[in-house]
Amino acid sequence: WGCNETLISGAFGTGITTGSQNTIDIEEECTTTGTAADICANLTLGGYSDWFLPSKDEIREMYLNRTAIGGFANNSYWSSSQFDINYALMVEFNKGSNFENSKSNYGYVRAVRAF
Repeated sequence: WGCNETLISGAFGTGITTGSQNTIDIEEECTTTGTAADICANLTLGGYSDWFLPSKDEIREMYLNRTAIGGFANNSYWSSSQFDINYALMVEFNKGSNFENSKSNYGYVRAVRAF
């Protein structure tokens, strides 16, 4: 996730539609390159550059529709939802549960776009 021991003031949204603003806030308050949000915010794919790191509920919806979407590993994916100064939320794609994980740990990332 990145920016361990940094509280991102606006990255606590967990609901549908909050991932984009979480990503914007993370990018503004965390200047470290290569973080989960940074990878998504700077992605250009298929002619689009408006990608973001999904919130906990958005990545959970992706889990529920994983078969139709395809391409997911049987692993844990970061959300843009911060838990506290040292933890952010992940969704396990082998169980569907979410949990707090240290921001200093590595994890899978899946960028999304709003439509």
